[in-house]
Amino acid sequence: MRFRYEAVERMPKPLMPGIVYHSEEFEIGALLCACGCGHRVSLLVPDSHQVTERGGMATVRPSIAVCDAPCNSHYIITAGEVEWLHAFDPATSRAVMRAQIARHAGREPVRLSIVQRVLAALGRGWTWLTSFGRPR
Repeated sequence: MRFRYEAVERMPKPLMPGIVYHSEEFEIGALLCACGCGHRVSLLVPDSHQVTERGGMATVRPSIAVCDAPCNSHYIITAGEVEWLHAFDPATSRAVMRAQIARHAGREPVRLSIVQRVLAALGRGWTWLTSFGRPR
């Protein structure tokens, strides 16, 4: 499976497979698990993950550990491609989730200025406009 990048203001319901959704304004990302189990993966950006786009394809760093689903998947996404990694053991999974929640809870919220919001909206519009004619 390949993952496209899609800039959004708010996360859609439902999510579509093969898309990494990213809201710069709300500093979150979301995707359906790469294994195909249908589990919704939420990303805290930039507290735990960085989501970037190049040529319409998504890159997510560091790895995505799906610790809260039976699949227990662990992978990275680079330029839309999934690279599978070894699953975490249960103790490591719990520690990773606790650390991510603690980092996010202890961080001061960052509000984008009006100029930053306008630039982000223009970037989303440009991505949308240039997506026409690209193979899907």
